[in-house]
Amino acid sequence: MEVFVARQPIFNSRQQVFAYELLFRHGLENYYSGTNGDLATARVITDSFMLFGIDTLTGGKPAFINFTANMIKNEIPTIFPPELVGVEILEEIMPDDEILYACQKLKNSRYLLILDDFVLTKERAPLAEMADIIKVDFLASSKKGRAALAEKYARSRVRLLAEKVETIDDFQEALELGYSYFQGYFFCRPHIVSRKDIPSHRLTYLRILQELYNTEPDFEQITRIVTTDLSLSYKLLRLVNSAVFGFRSRINSIKQA
Repeated sequence: MEVFVARQPIFNSRQQVFAYELLFRHGLENYYSGTNGDLATARVITDSFMLFGIDTLTGGKPAFINFTANMIKNEIPTIFPPELVGVEILEEIMPDDEILYACQKLKNSRYLLILDDFVLTKERAPLAEMADIIKVDFLASSKKGRAALAEKYARSRVRLLAEKVETIDDFQEALELGYSYFQGYFFCRPHIVSRKDIPSHRLTYLRILQELYNTEPDFEQITRIVTTDLSLSYKLLRLVNSAVFGFRSRINSIKQA
């Protein structure tokens, strides 16, 4: 089975790579096919960290990943160190009390909070106050609207990211308005990377979940279950030996992991 992830660089004003956005792809077609959001993000995370290796994809730069409301509420981003992951908050996420609480916890833990396709409304204002970076869609917004946002946040700690920058004129406009970061086809289209994967058996995951749901999980039994699945064993060892954990010595066995 072949799996795919797209990455698109995000540049600073000197056109140096600041971060990469990681995007779900079904295949070599360079667009998002509108699958279930939770599933898409889960695939991006597991494939990027456990199959490709996050260092290979981003070269040590932060990985901006779209997280759904469910994942933010369940604190999924905290699985990874804050220096490796930027939390993109999708435009359809409404800031209810649970979301605001979860985002504040992420912020307190030094995660970058990025608002995607931002349009300032009364409802989204609380999220804007927490955000580190606000992404402004240069295709969907007006010149007046882009300038208004630049003026509003000119003396703020919030940084603006111009996305869908298609032309040199877009880039020049964003620079002159004081935008800090830039992303779009003018610089680089998303680049799709692929790799062969050995599928894991779903039964393996079910057996692990069953054991984890016990009041006192038997980790010896979990080790035995994992070692029966070649694909899962490989991915787990790759993950624990990556920059995510930063162990000084190499982990060579599932029991150690």
